[in-house]
Amino acid sequence: MSVGTPVVFMEGTEGREFTPLFGISVRREDRNSFDESLLQELIDACPNVLPVREYLPSTTSLFSLGREIPLDVGGSLGRVDNLLVTNDGYLVIVETKLYRNPEGIREVIAQTLQYGMAIGQMPIMELEARIKRGQSPSLRPAENIRDCVSRVAGDQNQSAGLADDFDEALERHLRRGEILLLIVSDGIHVGVERVTHWLNEQGNSSPFKFGLVELKFYTHGSQRLVIPRTVLKTREVSRHVVVVDIRPNAPVTTSAQVIDEYQGTSGGRVQESRVVKAAALPMTKGQLLQRVSPSDLPVVSELIEQMENLGFDQRGSVCYLQFGFTYPTDGGEFHPLAYLGTGGIWTQMLKPLRDIVSDETVLEFHREANKFGTFYKPDQVDKPESMGSAVKYPLFRGPAGGYSAFLDVYRNRLIGLLQED
Repeated sequence: MSVGTPVVFMEGTEGREFTPLFGISVRREDRNSFDESLLQELIDACPNVLPVREYLPSTTSLFSLGREIPLDVGGSLGRVDNLLVTNDGYLVIVETKLYRNPEGIREVIAQTLQYGMAIGQMPIMELEARIKRGQSPSLRPAENIRDCVSRVAGDQNQSAGLADDFDEALERHLRRGEILLLIVSDGIHVGVERVTHWLNEQGNSSPFKFGLVELKFYTHGSQRLVIPRTVLKTREVSRHVVVVDIRPNAPVTTSAQVIDEYQGTSGGRVQESRVVKAAALPMTKGQLLQRVSPSDLPVVSELIEQMENLGFDQRGSVCYLQFGFTYPTDGGEFHPLAYLGTGGIWTQMLKPLRDIVSDETVLEFHREANKFGTFYKPDQVDKPESMGSAVKYPLFRGPAGGYSAFLDVYRNRLIGLLQED
């Protein structure tokens, strides 16, 4: 795909005036040339300049987590140029390279894939700690990724676009290795078709999505214009083969095979198959009690016991044991109110419940929840759409019975409103 010359025009008293823009050369001799840090700063400040919907159609917005994130890669230190996350919980790893950079494109891709594998094997809490050690981290000292994204989205009036299950989706995508890897440059070499074939041979054993994005720079007086375009992307063809092996005295195993189709700039396509990781099973009560730290176990055990005594419905997700209610009770929709994970507890009304109550009721819920822990920080407590924050078990305040009773009161109020609806 080629890009024509951009033109700006003005409406004047004597008619329209058209001014073609001149591209900044990828060569060092151009007086307007720039270094690689400009690409990193641009992506950090304006992450939505990247056309990620070409790769993740469900995504509506991007949030920067930081630059130069330190990683251990094969016994050596590597640094991710830009790390971002989508509104629906996909991590995006960006490596920026200038056209004039002598480093081979194949080596750059290998490095990017190494970063993807390193992050894909990393617990969320470790990743958050590494982000905070990077350059210009978006996470504040006491924040996790969800807290950070919630705050930034609120500042940018993008809260409505955040997935209600953002925290759960983030961990789910990370565990499955579903990470978008992008190389971003001011100009892509003509030999990109060879990269496509190499990627098919080397990169098809993992669920990573991979792409090349070009940011073309133009001059307009003292200003600069940036035009992004997708150069290379992978496309998954939804053909799955599920194998179930059932034999006497043998466990049941499943695997899924996905056909990937890669397309380069010349239009040539190659198909390759790969086995993808099986989805993680929903969290159970027993698994949660096994996974929490010994110091957290008394608090978690008491919380579960109290909510079971009050008859809350339970449902497991990949990351949480959820407690809430089902309405109607016979085959209705499950509405979670409390999420117990391995590292902390989270309390929130999801959008289907927020839609049936007043904003004041939601804010009252926030304030009542905060009696048991800082589920809603000062900049979140007065925002009905806020996702809130997870509270680590050592910071949970008050008796588990009081917290369960608080949830029971709102459960009964919400059921009454659903009955009236």
